[in-house]
Amino acid sequence: FLLGQTYRLLLNYPKAKEYLEEALRLKPNFPQAQLMLADTLLALDRPKEATPILEKLEASGYEPGQTAFLQGMIQVKEGKYSEALGYFRKAEQDPRVAQEAAFQASLALAALNRLKEARSTMAKVITLGPETQTADFAQRYMGLLEKRLQDIRPFHIGASFGFDFDSNVTLQAGGAGAAAQTSGQGDIVFTQTAVAEYNFFADKPFSVLTQYAYYENFHRRIPTYDLLSHYVAVIPTYNFKSGRFWLPFSFNYADVQSDKYYTGYLLTPTFLYLINPKVGLEFGARYNRKYYWTPLFLQQDDRSAKNLGGSLGAYYFFKKQKGFLQARFSYEHDFATGNNWDCSTYRLLLAVLYPVTDKLKFNLFLDMYLQPFDHNFFSGQTVTGFAGDPFVISPARHDRVLLYGIQATYEILKGLEFNIHYFFTRADSNILLYDYNRHIVGCQLGYRY
Repeated sequence: FLLGQTYRLLLNYPKAKEYLEEALRLKPNFPQAQLMLADTLLALDRPKEATPILEKLEASGYEPGQTAFLQGMIQVKEGKYSEALGYFRKAEQDPRVAQEAAFQASLALAALNRLKEARSTMAKVITLGPETQTADFAQRYMGLLEKRLQDIRPFHIGASFGFDFDSNVTLQAGGAGAAAQTSGQGDIVFTQTAVAEYNFFADKPFSVLTQYAYYENFHRRIPTYDLLSHYVAVIPTYNFKSGRFWLPFSFNYADVQSDKYYTGYLLTPTFLYLINPKVGLEFGARYNRKYYWTPLFLQQDDRSAKNLGGSLGAYYFFKKQKGFLQARFSYEHDFATGNNWDCSTYRLLLAVLYPVTDKLKFNLFLDMYLQPFDHNFFSGQTVTGFAGDPFVISPARHDRVLLYGIQATYEILKGLEFNIHYFFTRADSNILLYDYNRHIVGCQLGYRY
């Protein structure tokens, strides 16, 4: 027994197990050796072998506090946090293990999303022995609990103000593919945004997030491209141990120079599966009903469409899931009213979020997509006095688009962030009207509560 105890203290668990089992072979009714063997089996990640030993000790009434503590640890390993909590509460009655038991009880409460109880229990851990290593761990964990409590606060609001230089303002709002003219004009752009969210059942596995967002920009020289948009969304979400499923449904309305420009309804069911804490796979689908309301010269230029698609992505998380690498491939098809806009889109997104410190983070992305269009491009050229003469044949449009962006964000105060950013777009099209470059550089100050 003493050899087993010595090896246990030296953290040589296989040797400790060997000698403790020998001690019990020589003296089967030896509760002290049984308790230490159960503890050693847990350290070896063999909870099923420890369970019958602890059940016998519980029935005999030997060291009820320590026995209950080890039984609670077995339930944690099996993901049974409610049962574990009951054992830890029982173990708290024993002063020798009260602080450790309270610490584990707080972790179990957090796993059950009972965060306010977890916070008060963790505060109790500190008062039970402020100078201990366990209290030091508890103090650090309290900060994480506070952050999680903020995250599940049901109501959030935010606002931001930005300043940019846009080298190619005269792209029609709604997408890089809708260039109004090839050359473009640059301008200074002021932006303002606001967002309000309310999350029903925020602390439950199933929740319903509701969102409203407002966006508006103003151009110093070219006000004809001033944009105002409103966004409303309902997002049912189910969280489980190894992932999340959410079903966002949103409505978007946009005005350009106070004229109705675009409305859209978007449904994007998405499933994120965590293979382990560092690697996740994302599966998505989308249905978007888009309406463009600008007057048309040619029916072929009607961009209103039904959009269907899907995506497959992968994440690699690091720095306690505060940073990630992302890769996502997606395909979608526009079934447009006008033949000029029927197209497929093959898209690859690569992105990284890297937190340098708790306050400073960098975000980079590279977004590349190919857009082969289904029909020959109809320009409406006039031939022999007839507009859009069918004998004037243009090739089917084919776009290759690259978007690149880099952004640095710094948290000035809690909830108050400042970022600087640069975005570049290169659209390479065989139809000159849609071939362009665009640079956007600027900064933004935002607050979220």
